[in-house]
Amino acid sequence: MFQGSLVAVITPFTAKGRVESGTLERLVQWHISEGSDGIVCCGATGEAPSLSFADRKKIIEICVQTAQNRIPIIAGTGTPDTKETVRLTELAQRLGATGALVITPYYNKPSQRGCVLHYREVARVGLPLIVYHNPGRTQVWLTVETLTEMGTIPGVVGVKEASGDINFITELKTSSSIPILSGDDWLSHETIKRGGVGAISTIGNLFPRAWKEMIALTLQGRWAEGQKISDRFAPFCQTLFTETNPQCVKYLLSLRGKCKAVYRLPLVIPLSQTQTCLKRELVRLALPFSSVQQKIYLS
Repeated sequence: MFQGSLVAVITPFTAKGRVESGTLERLVQWHISEGSDGIVCCGATGEAPSLSFADRKKIIEICVQTAQNRIPIIAGTGTPDTKETVRLTELAQRLGATGALVITPYYNKPSQRGCVLHYREVARVGLPLIVYHNPGRTQVWLTVETLTEMGTIPGVVGVKEASGDINFITELKTSSSIPILSGDDWLSHETIKRGGVGAISTIGNLFPRAWKEMIALTLQGRWAEGQKISDRFAPFCQTLFTETNPQCVKYLLSLRGKCKAVYRLPLVIPLSQTQTCLKRELVRLALPFSSVQQKIYLS
């Protein structure tokens, strides 16, 4: 159901820390014009753990209304609590979201069975669900058997796989028919090459057109051409996650004039040495930037 280049969009804030509506609208419009195949809002890249219910409502509304059904809008609705996840998924459905991205319950570290029952309960809402497997953030490692079972739940339409383990991805593809979306930018090309259907990316915030091209080429089986683009951005993918996401990507977007470098604590602006590395990567990739930004980059 969902495939191609889906962007895990950042949440822009005003200087006072409120959701900046106009900036978010412009970001969604930009991604549509750049060819992105979908937007994922209120995810980890969107600082979901720091968003209130009212924030989420506003963000989803803006994305849905701006997209006007031109691309899918997938809302992050996962929390450690099944009841609250159901509530947020119902909200996303009412607001017209196309689907929901649901992270495995974190911190309380449920069993495999508990995770399956969690998704069964959320799926009853009736909004298409993408299971989000990110053990690095949640400390919950789903097994291939568990994900295979989740793939049989009516309403579960895919998995965002961010374990960082390409062998696990290969085994899952061999054992299950659940569609796989890469959740690790540096593994996106290889995941698609091994049968994945696309990616939910952080890097797509910065290079939506190039990342869409890489994914489209790889999906077409033009692997060498897709690999060339992937290789070009590989060092940048590593640098982008030098600090906790989305600290780096939001900082870079601010340099490009797409948003302000405003975060909600405990997230903060990257350290000066990280900023220097990020600027060097932008220069290496020869991105266009203004004369004012040139002075910043080269200082």
